[in-house]
Amino acid sequence: MAKPDPESQNLFAEPLAGATVLTAEDITTMAQNRRLISDEFDPASLQATSYDFRIGARGLVGGDTSKTDLKTGKLVIQPGSYAGVISLERVKLPNNVFALIGSKRKFSYDGLILLTGSIIDPGYEGHLLFGLYNAPSKRVVLPMRTKICTATFIRLPKDARPVPPDPYLIDGNFPPDFLQKMANVEVLPWAEVTDKVRRIQELAQAVLELRAQYDDVLEPIKSLTKNVDKVNSDVALLAEQIKNVGGQVNRLEQLTERNADQVRQVTESVKLLRDDTGEQKKDVRDLTRKVGLYGILVYVPWAIALLALGAVITFFITKALNSTTPQGAPPPSKSAPAKP
Repeated sequence: MAKPDPESQNLFAEPLAGATVLTAEDITTMAQNRRLISDEFDPASLQATSYDFRIGARGLVGGDTSKTDLKTGKLVIQPGSYAGVISLERVKLPNNVFALIGSKRKFSYDGLILLTGSIIDPGYEGHLLFGLYNAPSKRVVLPMRTKICTATFIRLPKDARPVPPDPYLIDGNFPPDFLQKMANVEVLPWAEVTDKVRRIQELAQAVLELRAQYDDVLEPIKSLTKNVDKVNSDVALLAEQIKNVGGQVNRLEQLTERNADQVRQVTESVKLLRDDTGEQKKDVRDLTRKVGLYGILVYVPWAIALLALGAVITFFITKALNSTTPQGAPPPSKSAPAKP
């Protein structure tokens, strides 16, 4: 448990049940007793329940370790650059008081961003260190004693463990680690910042236009997809039909092969028949030549035989007719036509 702060015991005679905000009168009383604000206290910086801290005599710009003496000059922060300053006031908080820090509205309106913690712990002693960033497109000029932030002090019902003091900030100097970080800060020229912002804007516009083109193309693609699905279905049906036709073609090829075999057989038969016919024609020609030589000798005996046979047949027919006719009857004669 933290020990009571004897220097603040007489400043708060009334007991507290909870935390309370110090008024301008409380802040003044404690500052006069070299508490809260032990050096460079200015009543003109008092508000009803807060105090405005001011820029002291030391400042520096990021990317450079050289310090600026604000007693003889002003701190100039270029667009897109960082800077560091130390408060003019020196703080010495009791162990039962802490402070809340807020930026000044004027800086917020001008685009100057305050980079610092939001709380000053109980028991803190020393100057305050602030970081600044110039966001707008114009440079910022800060003279010494410019109000940089406002602090509200809150009293606790009991003491808290104090934080150890920073030996450099007690004397109002920049800590070495802060100097090193500021020296390594990459300062981006405002012209380059503007160019990058313009590029981002152009890229964003291109993305929007591409999105619009995508929306325009999306509907035809949907329709095309439906048509492709239908075509795929038709192709599948056609493939099935082609498969069936292929089977029929295979059967037809088999029949064609069998017919070809039969045709070959018929062709061979016709060839053999033609060969036989040739042989027969040859035989007929030979026979014709023979008949031509002996035809007369053959036909003469046959003619004589036929004549003899015809005479014999006539004789027998006549004899038969005579035997069938009655005796005393006249021979048959031609009958006269009947009279009407």
